[in-house]
Amino acid sequence: MKYSRNVDNVSVSVVIPAFNEEQTVGWVVRRTCQVLEELGLSLEVIVVDDGSDDDTALVCEKYGARVIKNGRRMGKGTALRMGFHACRGDIIVTLDADGSHEPKEIPRLLKPILNGGFDMASGLRVFSSRSSVRRVKFRVLGNLVSSYFISLFAKRKVVDSQSGFRAFRADVVRGMKLSSRRFEIETEMLIEVIRSGRRFVEVPIIIGDALSSSKVNVVVDGLMIFWKTFSSIIFRHRK
Repeated sequence: MKYSRNVDNVSVSVVIPAFNEEQTVGWVVRRTCQVLEELGLSLEVIVVDDGSDDDTALVCEKYGARVIKNGRRMGKGTALRMGFHACRGDIIVTLDADGSHEPKEIPRLLKPILNGGFDMASGLRVFSSRSSVRRVKFRVLGNLVSSYFISLFAKRKVVDSQSGFRAFRADVVRGMKLSSRRFEIETEMLIEVIRSGRRFVEVPIIIGDALSSSKVNVVVDGLMIFWKTFSSIIFRHRK
């Protein structure tokens, strides 16, 4: 994949939150490093071990990741915020540790930032044939309400507001005032990008079933995502 911008001086930080992912995170880290090295980009992979009680941290260190350890489980949002604070790259990429995101698609998210002048590129999930019907239905229904209201706020169509596979210019992330602790972090970040007038684009990506059990609590996290959507849009809009 060719880039119009000279990438010799561009560095990429990849932040991966992980909780008990020893079976999958090693592959994610290894493939991520391979993909970015093939592009000739300076890189760092930061895994935030969110209180795992397995060998997640050891596996990540084995494959060259820098590991930040939480003493206890604090949630995906907290883990991402800790990872962002430690990043040194010009572009920050986020992806999950469970194997559902394909590191080979990272260049698809980098291209709009390096070539198109976008501030954020978000993966628009297209489910592969190996994705279970139940998972697809959950994703579609879970995104429907949140994406609808965010689209109204953005005054443009947003299809996949909950994707965790994203790339940002680092200065955009550093300018965000984030407080989310759990899975509502994706909603909060997207709304921050929209509110600040930054340019963002959704890029189709292939996603399959996670290779480990889901950490999402359908009821608790679903309610928190909807609350974050409404409170971020309505209450802050009144200020």
